[in-house]
Amino acid sequence: MPEVIDEQRQGLDPALGRLLERHKESRKDYIYCAACSTVIGRFGDRIEVNGGHEHHCVNPHGLRFHIGCFREALGCDISGAPQAADSWFMGFRWRIASCGDCKRHLGWYFDRPDQNYFYGLILNRIQYDHD
Repeated sequence: MPEVIDEQRQGLDPALGRLLERHKESRKDYIYCAACSTVIGRFGDRIEVNGGHEHHCVNPHGLRFHIGCFREALGCDISGAPQAADSWFMGFRWRIASCGDCKRHLGWYFDRPDQNYFYGLILNRIQYDHD
């Protein structure tokens, strides 16, 4: 009988859990939380926003972040009310994106009223093994 991933224990979105089950022999295509190794999403979900995948950003408190943009990050929990103030991306609101398992802050979920959205993940807080 094939091993079934315990989605509750791993804190995974059920859709991501099913995807992992189908492709567990090829884990090189996934991104992981650097703190606990929980699967966060897929390397292939990298996208460009405002002309690039990677961005260097500074928040109002002077903290610097190097982020990468991803279409999906189903292993993240999203929290907080959408905030338009201090968004790094014009027209997008932001919310906190954390690891669904260990709860470490991994980045932000950006969305706007036209249903367009993406995740900006802090690159030194995720890991991946991609050729």
